[in-house]
Amino acid sequence: MNDQKNHNPVSGIVSTGKDLVAMLRDGMLLLLAVLLLVWPQAINTVLVKAGFEEGSFLGFKWKAQLEQTDNALVKANTAIADLREQNSKLNSALEEARTQITNPKFSSKIEELNELNARVDQAAAAVQKSVEATTSENAPLIQKAQASTGNVVTWGVVYGADRKLDAAEYEVRTIAPKLGLSNAAIYFRNNWFRSVATTTDRLQAEQFLAKAKKRQAGAQIVNMSSWCPNAIEEEWYFKCGNP
Repeated sequence: MNDQKNHNPVSGIVSTGKDLVAMLRDGMLLLLAVLLLVWPQAINTVLVKAGFEEGSFLGFKWKAQLEQTDNALVKANTAIADLREQNSKLNSALEEARTQITNPKFSSKIEELNELNARVDQAAAAVQKSVEATTSENAPLIQKAQASTGNVVTWGVVYGADRKLDAAEYEVRTIAPKLGLSNAAIYFRNNWFRSVATTTDRLQAEQFLAKAKKRQAGAQIVNMSSWCPNAIEEEWYFKCGNP
């Protein structure tokens, strides 16, 4: 009986210690759950940097969606670039029409449309700049995520658009080596011969983009599988299917 009494204090300390550890663990998990609910993007980024892809606790689950989100942003950036290009064509057509119209009323209406298109283009440019900044910041995380999952994505840096094939050939054969853009080729998309440097390394794509912007401020990174699907190799270029 005396031995049992002597052991009781030790057992009590051990039991209290276990309870304290369990309480601290549950408290930390609860804190992390709250942080994920309040600042999901920031905490998710920290978890991915630490090497965590998916987890579950206290009924909460999270999974890093960086690759999907980044792909959506890259597609959105491509769509904005395409729309700005179409808007530029519309402006040119309206300006040409305005010079041929003698009625001051219609001429004034066309001028108003041109001004509206200019404001739309400015707003689109601001959004595009923000999207590009986000995708650039995400690049190291995307590279890490792709390496861990084994996903291979071909990124393209579009830095030229020409109506004539020989002009595009000059871009990929002469300009690309000077800029340090490797694996450059011509892709025929939306009736334009596009100069594109490709790579499967996202960080290298960002490096290509920085170099390409010295040549063309509107250069952009695209996901080749969605930007130029079902590409057919012609003699001097690749012909893109419908995006």
